[in-house]
Amino acid sequence: MNRREWLAGAGAVALTACNQEKPAGAPPVTAASVVPSGDPFAGSKLMADVEAYVGFGTHRTGSDGDVATSDWFAKRWKELGYEVEQTEFSCPNADTTKAELRIGSEKFEGFGQPPLAFTPLDGLNAPLAWWNDKSVADVSGKIALVHVPRAAGAVSPGGAYRAIFGKCALAGAVGIVAVMSGPSGEIVAINTPVEMLLEIPVVQIGEKEKARLDAAVATKQPGKLIIEGPGGFRTGKNTIARRGTAGPWVIISTPQSGWFTCGGERGPGIAMSRALSEWAVTTNFPVRWLFIATSGHEWTDFGADMFHKNQAPDPKDTVLWWHLGASFGARAHQETPTGLVPQDTPNLTRTLMATPDLIPLIEAAFAGQPVIEKPLPTDVTKALGEYRLVAEEGYPTSAGFWGGNALFHTPIDTAASTTPEIMEPIARAVAKVIEARLAAL
Repeated sequence: MNRREWLAGAGAVALTACNQEKPAGAPPVTAASVVPSGDPFAGSKLMADVEAYVGFGTHRTGSDGDVATSDWFAKRWKELGYEVEQTEFSCPNADTTKAELRIGSEKFEGFGQPPLAFTPLDGLNAPLAWWNDKSVADVSGKIALVHVPRAAGAVSPGGAYRAIFGKCALAGAVGIVAVMSGPSGEIVAINTPVEMLLEIPVVQIGEKEKARLDAAVATKQPGKLIIEGPGGFRTGKNTIARRGTAGPWVIISTPQSGWFTCGGERGPGIAMSRALSEWAVTTNFPVRWLFIATSGHEWTDFGADMFHKNQAPDPKDTVLWWHLGASFGARAHQETPTGLVPQDTPNLTRTLMATPDLIPLIEAAFAGQPVIEKPLPTDVTKALGEYRLVAEEGYPTSAGFWGGNALFHTPIDTAASTTPEIMEPIARAVAKVIEARLAAL
């Protein structure tokens, strides 16, 4: 059973729990009001779009920045003459007004890790204890302190933290403070299944605070954990642009939402999606084009799940799907004893996976681009990010990026996390592969 069949059956129950609403019909065809001019793949143009995207602010699903991004996509695609459809769905509101730990006079400001559990109005007061796999009872009735070391150069071990959160709850901890290990020393938000429940509050603080935390814990004073916020749900939007009346579909997808400003994580995919949509209207291939920008990504691909369940063309009607995922156009950072040093070279923590028919085309077009010049063959058991959904549904010709970067899921992932010089050759290579594949039709 593939993912489409699963979603159409019992699995759809969990996904519709967030009040997915399907519009009554597609909007009418609109004539283009803007004629593309200049080079859509120019690095300066791509960079301007990254800066605009970051300028909208935090991109959590349904936030002002996320909604502004949806409307920005819709406006541009309508101007280019695409039919535009927006599908709304509800997800939890992940914003907080306060997320902190206090120990005596020391205060550690942090991030409320979803699924959010709010503390009483006067905070949650309890003794502190470090999590120890060999002595889990130590955290019973206490605020558990969790730190998972990582190897130099590795990304933050979010999965390991998530597993320990569940163990802490089972062991009777009343709250959790996660000291997040990562290249930047900052908090590192963890993507969360929308249906997940964790009934104790979790506050993240950055690893750069660990020495100060150790000193405060050594005083043996109790801690006060505080998470306050509006709670509830809010509405995100998938934005879909379609063009053409006949022929197989070419689908270009990119996630748009994330925990913070997502400059290196989401920015290159956002910019290249817009560039490719401008380029596509100048081509004459016998195909229909579909561009999709999905919200709900940080809720473990929720918006993409909605699209796959309700609106994605069938694999047999699709000639190519290219997914522009995370961090593939971010810059590298060197870890030093005094902190991260940005490099002018591409981030190497990136992956490109493709079906076998595209691999020779990709190797030719991406020659000289580290890591992604040698794509992995599509493997459902290894595919990650939203490309995983494409692979699971068995689209016969597809490719997809995913990855991490040194500032991934942190509050300091700004537009400075990428450069025009890194993005431009990637965008040109993607277009070259698509062009070569469609020329064979």
